[in-house]
Amino acid sequence: MRVQLLDIILIVLFFQLLTLFPFLLFHKTNRGVSNKILGLLLFAKALCITNFISFRLKDYMLEFFPHLFYFGSSFIILWGPLLYLYVQSLTGTSLKLSRKDTLHFIPFLFHFLFVTLSFHIKSADIKRSIIENGGIFTLKVWTIYPWLLYSYMLAYFLATFPVIKKYHSKLQNNLSSFSSINLKWMSFVVIGFILKVGFDVWYKIAEHGSTGSIISIYLSRLVLFLFINIMIIKGLKQPLIWLGETAIITDKKQPLSKTSQDEYLERLLSYTKEYKPYLDPDITLEKLAGLVDISPRSLSWILNECLKQSFYEFINCYRVKESERIFRETNSDYKTVLEVLFEVGFNSKSSFNNAFKKFTKVTPTEYRKLKSV
Repeated sequence: MRVQLLDIILIVLFFQLLTLFPFLLFHKTNRGVSNKILGLLLFAKALCITNFISFRLKDYMLEFFPHLFYFGSSFIILWGPLLYLYVQSLTGTSLKLSRKDTLHFIPFLFHFLFVTLSFHIKSADIKRSIIENGGIFTLKVWTIYPWLLYSYMLAYFLATFPVIKKYHSKLQNNLSSFSSINLKWMSFVVIGFILKVGFDVWYKIAEHGSTGSIISIYLSRLVLFLFINIMIIKGLKQPLIWLGETAIITDKKQPLSKTSQDEYLERLLSYTKEYKPYLDPDITLEKLAGLVDISPRSLSWILNECLKQSFYEFINCYRVKESERIFRETNSDYKTVLEVLFEVGFNSKSSFNNAFKKFTKVTPTEYRKLKSV
């Protein structure tokens, strides 16, 4: 048995995916449904790796682990449906699988049933014989099957774009920086999978040409390796990706006494006025809660119930007031609207314009003209 660099990459990827899977599946967060779908998607990918490694190390696996052949072959069919459902879950408040949604899994079930009956239930010796004689598919079926599979996945990948586009349109009127993080994250996940499958298609096309085949298969695995590791790094740098926006969650039961409410509210407003935490473009509910020494849940409750605002409405209200102050200053004409929006903590012109108009009823440009009259 000769283990090459490609095999090492795949084995490392396999264990990385298996490590992420239980975290996403069982860790309780406000993104429970989305994380579970993503966890299943990564688990399906891990099982596909076992299938690929089995055929890469065919002689060794046939002798010692014949039962692992085709173990993950059906799960590649889940990539498209799970990616589509994951994007849907990120663009909505929740996702509850209906009877209609279960239709997405019918091709997988049929494929899994076929592989089970034709291979999985057989004895080890019969499995070895099947593999040595070309596998469970005839040559004609195997010629057509990969292209049907790639076309099936492509249809689902393309179906995610209208969902993302619709979400992007809604985002134009959304004051939440979290929504921008959400949009960038789901775009990253979709593009990552499309690139990976794109290199797989290249590999299939170049399968009979040694140079192109080797390059494409290495690029496919390298893209997947980078994709998974960038995903982990992004999740560590921006925990909201995994945790969700806790700012919009409130307790129906009052968690604080009247005295604590007044004390926390005064502490929050005094700190915000003196230290201006809203100028930090990456401010989050958790970060602000730490700065004012209030638990995130209590802070969320105070914002929602006492001030009748979400976290980002509270932050953006102060940002708009700060920008108004800058526009009113005589020397502010030397600053562009873009310079002002970055100075007060916004990270895009559209979110600044929408927030400014929400709180002042005019755009920043209109406000600047009015104050100069």
